Amino acid sequence: MSLGVAMKYLWAAIAGVAAALPAHAQSLRDALEAAWTRQPLAQARPARAQEFAAKRDAAQALFPEPPSLVVGNRDDRLHRNQGAREVTAEIALPLWLPGERGRQDAIVSAESDQYNAALAAAKLKIAGEVREAYWQVRLTENELALAWRKVEEAAVLAADVERRVKAGDLARVDLNQAQAAERLARGALAEAEIKRFRAKQGFNLLTGSGMLPGGEENRATQAVYLEDHPLLAPLRRAVATTQAKLDLATQSLRNNPELELGLRRERGLFDEPYSHSLEVRFRLPFATDARNRPRIAAANGEMIEAQAAYNLERAKVAAEIEAARRELEQARTVMQLTQSRFTLAADTQRLLARAFTFGELDLIARLRSENERFEAELQFTRAQLEAARAISRFNQALGVLP
Repeated sequence: MSLGVAMKYLWAAIAGVAAALPAHAQSLRDALEAAWTRQPLAQARPARAQEFAAKRDAAQALFPEPPSLVVGNRDDRLHRNQGAREVTAEIALPLWLPGERGRQDAIVSAESDQYNAALAAAKLKIAGEVREAYWQVRLTENELALAWRKVEEAAVLAADVERRVKAGDLARVDLNQAQAAERLARGALAEAEIKRFRAKQGFNLLTGSGMLPGGEENRATQAVYLEDHPLLAPLRRAVATTQAKLDLATQSLRNNPELELGLRRERGLFDEPYSHSLEVRFRLPFATDARNRPRIAAANGEMIEAQAAYNLERAKVAAEIEAARRELEQARTVMQLTQSRFTLAADTQRLLARAFTFGELDLIARLRSENERFEAELQFTRAQLEAARAISRFNQALGVLP
């Protein structure tokens, strides 16, 4: 391989590394906000707010149910036809039971709080997806950059071996091995490029933006209490909602009573004048076990299920936090070990490269040292990124947004 061809590969490698460097957005929080605005829950939030406002207005309304109008007419046309007429008009007004309006309002407030807590939990889950997608892109970009550099170094080495073969310093088999190593590096580069493309595509689909955030997260330092965790808040609110429903079922033991106001206009014969009268009736349904027991049992069952779900999720969240903390400690340990290995491999590679230049080492040993140095550097840079990702995962486990 000529020097001109080697320089061509070198410039291509430099261009490839530059292409691998991403355009950065302002921060990871910006990426999260972009992803959140694309979620159905976020887009439906104004409509759901109107829903809860309407429910709150209904709970504060004058009547628990809409009033109803009844109009009737009675006469004797079919049998006597002596002019008997009766026209009635009644309006039925449902009435609140004592304390029922406050209990309905408590249910609406609890459901609204539960919905808002569910939104916060959903946003935290999206934050976890954004974090994982972001770090996947960073890992694949690191692999791609190293793959480009390995191609560059393999091309330079192949060009040097070709020059020395022409000068008679090395055998033709050495050139074959150097060129084979270059082809292998280019194959690894192609694999790294498709991995990076898939990771970048996943991040773009999630956030709707091709801009990759810059910088890394810092470990959360503020005190985070388990009871305030965003994933537990909707379940805790669900317990409050079911408790409010149970209170309604146990306190409102009958259907709503009705006040009926009626106006009657009637006569007995054709020659009699119409008389008018006003009617007032009060309907009070009875409280029966057939009505109340199923409702109380259902509300009690929902509350037990909500409490059990909260206790189970609380244990899961606590376990996840502890696992994330240990993973962070392990990632830092691995980073230190891989750094030490890379330092040794790089020093060995420099020594063997010098020995190969002076003809004191064969090409096989030189290529082996190059591969070991590359693998050590790849493991070290990957460990650095994994340690940074472990911080993101720890913050995610704590329920802290970017």
